[in-house]
Amino acid sequence: MFKYSGTRNDEVLEGISQAPNEDEVKRKLLQQGIRPVSILPYKLRKKHAFSLADFIHNKKLNQTDISFVTKQLALLVDSGKSLDGALRTLHKQAKKPAVQAFILRLETKIKEGGSLSEALAEEPLFSSMYVNIVRAGEEGGALPEMLIKIAQSQDEARELKQFVISSAIYPIFLAVAGFGIIMALLLGIMPRFETLFAGLDQELPLNIIILMAISTFLTSHPFFSLLLLLLPPATGTYLYRSPKIKQIVADTALKLPVLSTLIRNLETTRIFHTLEVLVNNGVHLVTALKISSGVVTNPRYRELLIRATTALKEGQAVAPKLQGELIDDLAVDLLAMGEESGQIGKVCGQIANHFEGELRNSVKNLIAVIEPAFILIMAAGVGTIVLSMLSVILSMNDII
Repeated sequence: MFKYSGTRNDEVLEGISQAPNEDEVKRKLLQQGIRPVSILPYKLRKKHAFSLADFIHNKKLNQTDISFVTKQLALLVDSGKSLDGALRTLHKQAKKPAVQAFILRLETKIKEGGSLSEALAEEPLFSSMYVNIVRAGEEGGALPEMLIKIAQSQDEARELKQFVISSAIYPIFLAVAGFGIIMALLLGIMPRFETLFAGLDQELPLNIIILMAISTFLTSHPFFSLLLLLLPPATGTYLYRSPKIKQIVADTALKLPVLSTLIRNLETTRIFHTLEVLVNNGVHLVTALKISSGVVTNPRYRELLIRATTALKEGQAVAPKLQGELIDDLAVDLLAMGEESGQIGKVCGQIANHFEGELRNSVKNLIAVIEPAFILIMAAGVGTIVLSMLSVILSMNDII
């Protein structure tokens, strides 16, 4: 791999070329009309799973950077700039080193004769949906419009994700706060009462004996206690990586009353929003279904979409294959109408919008159930400890 600089039409160009030797680099540059000025060996730095420097300085490419590049590239290309010129402008505007390196990789791939979709396909952060829409834009000569639509789709997906996350913050805060209060009582308050309780001549209630035993154990074995706290989530994470366990968890979640509605609305929104964006931008329905199967998180939905893709390849309609408990009957009926009228993209958009509204209502309903449940659990836990200690203190006053 070599880093080169050269000139073309009085314009200085820089980039990276993959070639076995300098002569091959010169040959490639001359074919592109670039006059070489300097060619130097170039080595890529090894990638590490985690880098403290990258974390502190935020040097890694993320979804926010992708959204920024997509929007800026769409505006520049739509204004009449060539793709090369737009990338060079973006490279100058970018402040983050990871974004600059990413744009440089795109420039290099395009200068070597590749397309933008081919360059993006080599980047791990870019989804199949993104790459296929860009490819459709290149083939149809409508790349700026496709990039704008991708940016809009990214904004909508990010807004939905932020809504779900923000809705979950308060219940999580309640759970953490409740656990923290209980641990503070067990580790900070109970040990102070232990000496006082030990001086009593009467037998302590069973609940006080249990609480004191837990408090003594936690304070005497802090490392073992920490291990006990970390072991359940670590074990759960390890087991969840198993396909069988993941399937059991997915099947169980679909049987729970409130959670099942949330999952169905979420997966339906993802599926039909992806189909809408892809089909409306010229991607074949077979490819769109295949990509949609990679968007969902529940294995049952993935299997359903794979079966629908196989049926479509065999010349069958898609809607009947989606009939069942996983997809709402309304979505299936609307999709069947879209197949008959030839307006699948439009109908998928209507389905996605409807179930996104249902998803928001499902999240609100779930939060409405979780919040009072967490408050009751926290109150019960804290109240049990406090009332147990007060009962013993009041009994001491009676003795005195």
